[in-house]
Amino acid sequence: MVEIAPENENSFSSRVFIHDYPNNSRIEARYISNELFEWSLKCETKYITDSKVCYTINWKEGRVDWNISSTKSSTAVTNLFLQKINQNRSTKLSGPRLFGFDIEPLYNFRLQIGLQPVIKDNNRRKRPLEEISSRSQQNKRLNSFGRDVQKAIDELIIKHKLTNLSGEPIVHLCYIELDYKEDQQAYIKFKNPNNSSAIQTRVDAIVRVCDEAVLGRDGYRNLAAVVPTLFREYLIANRRNEMNELMNMQIHIGIFNIDNEINNQSNIDNNINNNVNDILVDDHEIGNGAFRSILDILKILIPIWKAGQNPVIFPGDTLYIKIGGDGRNVRRRQNHVMITFCLLNEKKEVLKPDHQYW
Repeated sequence: MVEIAPENENSFSSRVFIHDYPNNSRIEARYISNELFEWSLKCETKYITDSKVCYTINWKEGRVDWNISSTKSSTAVTNLFLQKINQNRSTKLSGPRLFGFDIEPLYNFRLQIGLQPVIKDNNRRKRPLEEISSRSQQNKRLNSFGRDVQKAIDELIIKHKLTNLSGEPIVHLCYIELDYKEDQQAYIKFKNPNNSSAIQTRVDAIVRVCDEAVLGRDGYRNLAAVVPTLFREYLIANRRNEMNELMNMQIHIGIFNIDNEINNQSNIDNNINNNVNDILVDDHEIGNGAFRSILDILKILIPIWKAGQNPVIFPGDTLYIKIGGDGRNVRRRQNHVMITFCLLNEKKEVLKPDHQYW
């Protein structure tokens, strides 16, 4: 709070300003009476809105407190004050000077504002979101809102020192969920170029979960449509293809043919319907199979078995490998056989399906 020393005035012997401008928009101008006026005045300005100011003059006449206000201008409330105290029309008072708008800090700050370029406020031309029916225009409005939120959040992160020792932010805004109307939601995602490794890890985790849960492309696409915070399906599909290519480079999948012929129809179980002419069988696919080299698989698994706090094998150990297989019928005249192996050194862990390698 600042107090400015008394200053000579035509109508008043002295005036004192109490203000904290520009930190606070409230300014009090207090006047001490002289021979012409018998009252002490206190003039106040108060912002009702960003563009509307209420000007108030308070004075005391005898034991009665009086005040008069106006939102038009400081000159308007000054003229009303002169009429209230029954002054002659020839009596003139300057409203800006009476309210202290001529003080030096305010004058200098007004000059600085005058030198700044005028910024147009385009928000006044914007329609309410509820009146916008176009989906693209709604998305455009939300994108604009998201950019302003990102800018404000970045400033708050720096303000609250959510940074590392070098001053770089260590927290980032991922997304915002907004409830729109009664049955709609809006999600705004924010990009973080410095967090590509974490995003890659999340995508890999989703690919693994989809494979273990046997969730296909259509199923994941429907799930992502209900939960927009999930990654888009094409990102998961592209990452799955990349992982398949990397796996095929390290553990190549070969193709073979055992050149096995289909047995005659007479050898098929009599309980099966003999009318199989409508079953389509590609003779070129009979006996075809795919395989992966056990040596290539062991090159990947041995470092894993040796690592960790509780390694499965140690240098010099003998690897006990058990080979097994199982088959299943695919329609009437086709069947698939899968050969797998496991490491008996893992003991009870070999009973788990994910410890059977093929």
